[in-house]
Amino acid sequence: MQELVITNVRTALYNDVNLNKIYDPDKQHERCYEFQKSIVAQSLASGEGKLTVTFYTLQPGKSNYPYHQHIGNEEVFYIISGTATLKTPKGEVIVTEGDVISMPPNENGAHMLTNHTSEPLVYLDVHTNSSPDVIVYPDSGKVRVMTDKMQKSFKFDSEVNYLDGE
Repeated sequence: MQELVITNVRTALYNDVNLNKIYDPDKQHERCYEFQKSIVAQSLASGEGKLTVTFYTLQPGKSNYPYHQHIGNEEVFYIISGTATLKTPKGEVIVTEGDVISMPPNENGAHMLTNHTSEPLVYLDVHTNSSPDVIVYPDSGKVRVMTDKMQKSFKFDSEVNYLDGE
Protein backbone atom coordinates (compact mmCIF):
# COMPACT_ATOMS: atom_id res chain seq x y z
CA MET A 1 0.00 0.00 0.00
CA GLN A 2 1.27 3.46 -0.93
CA GLU A 3 2.55 5.55 1.98
CA LEU A 4 1.98 9.21 2.77
CA VAL A 5 4.93 11.22 1.40
CA ILE A 6 6.39 14.40 2.90
CA THR A 7 9.32 15.99 1.07
CA ASN A 8 10.96 19.39 1.56
CA VAL A 9 12.13 21.16 -1.61
CA ARG A 10 15.26 22.35 0.21
CA THR A 11 16.38 18.79 1.00
CA ALA A 12 14.99 16.82 -1.96
CA LEU A 13 17.58 14.74 -3.83
CA TYR A 14 17.82 15.78 -7.48
CA ASN A 15 18.94 13.88 -10.59
CA ASP A 16 20.61 15.64 -13.51
CA VAL A 17 18.75 15.19 -16.81
CA ASN A 18 20.18 16.24 -20.18
CA LEU A 19 17.76 15.37 -23.00
CA ASN A 20 20.32 16.54 -25.57
CA LYS A 21 22.82 13.87 -24.47
CA ILE A 22 20.11 11.18 -24.51
CA TYR A 23 18.40 12.06 -27.80
CA ASP A 24 20.91 14.25 -29.67
CA PRO A 25 24.47 12.91 -29.24
CA ASP A 26 25.51 14.51 -32.57
CA LYS A 27 24.49 17.98 -31.28
CA GLN A 28 22.14 18.82 -34.16
CA HIS A 29 19.74 20.90 -32.03
CA GLU A 30 20.54 24.36 -30.72
CA ARG A 31 18.21 24.59 -27.68
CA CYS A 32 19.52 23.00 -24.48
CA TYR A 33 17.02 20.75 -22.67
CA GLU A 34 18.82 20.24 -19.39
CA PHE A 35 17.49 20.33 -15.83
CA GLN A 36 17.62 18.77 -12.39
CA LYS A 37 14.57 16.93 -11.08
CA SER A 38 13.44 15.11 -7.98
CA ILE A 39 10.42 12.83 -8.33
CA VAL A 40 8.97 12.77 -4.82
CA ALA A 41 5.79 10.83 -5.56
CA GLN A 42 5.00 8.71 -8.59
CA SER A 43 1.79 6.74 -8.92
CA LEU A 44 3.07 4.60 -11.80
CA ALA A 45 5.81 3.22 -9.58
CA SER A 46 3.39 2.15 -6.86
CA GLY A 47 0.48 1.24 -9.13
CA GLU A 48 -1.79 3.35 -6.92
CA GLY A 49 -3.06 6.88 -7.36
CA LYS A 50 -3.09 9.15 -10.36
CA LEU A 51 -0.47 11.84 -9.60
CA THR A 52 3.23 12.41 -10.06
CA VAL A 53 4.88 15.17 -8.04
CA THR A 54 8.28 16.45 -9.16
CA PHE A 55 10.52 19.34 -8.11
CA TYR A 56 12.53 20.85 -10.98
CA THR A 57 15.49 23.24 -11.10
CA LEU A 58 16.09 24.94 -14.43
CA GLN A 59 19.46 26.68 -14.70
CA PRO A 60 20.01 29.90 -16.69
CA GLY A 61 19.80 29.42 -20.46
CA LYS A 62 18.08 26.03 -20.23
CA SER A 63 14.62 24.75 -21.20
CA ASN A 64 12.66 21.96 -19.56
CA TYR A 65 11.22 20.05 -22.54
CA PRO A 66 10.39 20.87 -26.16
CA TYR A 67 7.13 22.77 -26.68
CA HIS A 68 4.37 20.19 -26.26
CA GLN A 69 0.82 19.40 -25.19
CA HIS A 70 -0.59 16.35 -23.46
CA ILE A 71 -3.77 14.69 -24.69
CA GLY A 72 -4.40 12.48 -21.64
CA ASN A 73 -2.73 14.25 -18.71
CA GLU A 74 -3.28 17.52 -16.88
CA GLU A 75 -0.32 19.39 -15.45
CA VAL A 76 0.18 22.19 -12.89
CA PHE A 77 3.38 24.16 -12.26
CA TYR A 78 3.95 26.19 -9.09
CA ILE A 79 6.91 28.55 -9.39
CA ILE A 80 8.79 28.37 -6.07
CA SER A 81 11.62 30.76 -6.95
CA GLY A 82 13.06 32.48 -9.97
CA THR A 83 11.66 33.70 -13.27
CA ALA A 84 11.19 32.02 -16.66
CA THR A 85 9.55 32.47 -20.03
CA LEU A 86 6.55 30.22 -20.60
CA LYS A 87 5.77 29.52 -24.25
CA THR A 88 2.02 29.03 -24.76
CA PRO A 89 -0.35 28.85 -27.76
CA LYS A 90 -1.12 32.56 -27.18
CA GLY A 91 2.54 33.59 -27.09
CA GLU A 92 5.25 33.93 -24.46
CA VAL A 93 4.56 35.09 -20.92
CA ILE A 94 6.93 35.72 -18.00
CA VAL A 95 6.24 33.56 -14.93
CA THR A 96 7.77 34.20 -11.53
CA GLU A 97 7.76 33.15 -7.88
CA GLY A 98 4.24 32.42 -6.65
CA ASP A 99 2.70 31.82 -10.10
CA VAL A 100 0.56 28.72 -10.63
CA ILE A 101 0.16 27.52 -14.22
CA SER A 102 -2.59 25.00 -15.00
CA MET A 103 -2.33 23.19 -18.33
CA PRO A 104 -5.41 21.34 -19.62
CA PRO A 105 -5.02 18.14 -21.66
CA ASN A 106 -5.58 19.77 -25.06
CA GLU A 107 -4.03 22.27 -27.48
CA ASN A 108 -4.67 25.14 -25.05
CA GLY A 109 -2.29 23.46 -22.59
CA ALA A 110 0.77 23.44 -24.86
CA HIS A 111 3.81 24.69 -22.94
CA MET A 112 7.59 25.02 -22.59
CA LEU A 113 9.59 26.76 -19.86
CA THR A 114 12.88 28.49 -20.64
CA ASN A 115 15.04 30.25 -18.08
CA HIS A 116 16.27 33.46 -19.72
CA THR A 117 17.55 34.92 -16.43
CA SER A 118 20.86 34.65 -14.58
CA GLU A 119 19.32 32.83 -11.57
CA PRO A 120 17.99 29.24 -11.28
CA LEU A 121 14.25 28.60 -11.57
CA VAL A 122 12.77 26.16 -9.03
CA TYR A 123 9.25 24.87 -9.60
CA LEU A 124 6.88 22.13 -8.54
CA ASP A 125 5.22 20.02 -11.26
CA VAL A 126 2.12 18.02 -10.36
CA HIS A 127 0.52 16.00 -13.14
CA THR A 128 -1.92 13.18 -13.66
CA ASN A 129 -0.77 9.84 -15.03
CA SER A 130 -2.92 8.39 -17.75
CA SER A 131 -1.46 5.49 -19.63
CA PRO A 132 -1.17 5.67 -22.49
CA ASP A 133 -0.42 9.36 -22.83
CA VAL A 134 -0.19 11.01 -26.21
CA ILE A 135 2.03 14.08 -26.43
CA VAL A 136 1.87 16.42 -29.42
CA TYR A 137 4.84 18.61 -30.41
CA PRO A 138 3.28 21.38 -32.56
CA ASP A 139 6.56 23.06 -33.59
CA SER A 140 8.16 19.89 -34.98
CA GLY A 141 5.10 18.01 -36.22
CA LYS A 142 5.68 15.02 -33.95
CA VAL A 143 3.53 12.89 -31.70
CA ARG A 144 4.83 10.68 -28.86
CA VAL A 145 2.96 7.71 -27.48
CA MET A 146 3.93 6.68 -23.95
CA THR A 147 2.75 3.66 -21.99
CA ASP A 148 4.10 2.02 -18.87
CA LYS A 149 6.54 -0.04 -20.98
CA MET A 150 7.00 1.84 -24.27
CA GLN A 151 7.82 5.28 -25.63
CA LYS A 152 7.70 5.93 -29.39
CA SER A 153 7.79 9.14 -31.42
CA PHE A 154 6.36 9.64 -34.91
CA LYS A 155 6.18 12.46 -37.45
CA PHE A 156 2.68 13.56 -38.45
CA ASP A 157 3.49 12.95 -42.13
CA SER A 158 4.38 9.27 -41.53
CA GLU A 159 0.72 8.32 -41.05
CA VAL A 160 -0.29 4.95 -42.51
CA ASN A 161 -3.66 3.52 -43.44
CA TYR A 162 -5.39 1.79 -40.53
CA LEU A 163 -5.44 -1.54 -42.47
CA ASP A 164 -1.89 -1.21 -43.84
CA GLY A 165 -0.19 -4.60 -43.52
CA GLU A 166 -3.28 -6.40 -42.17
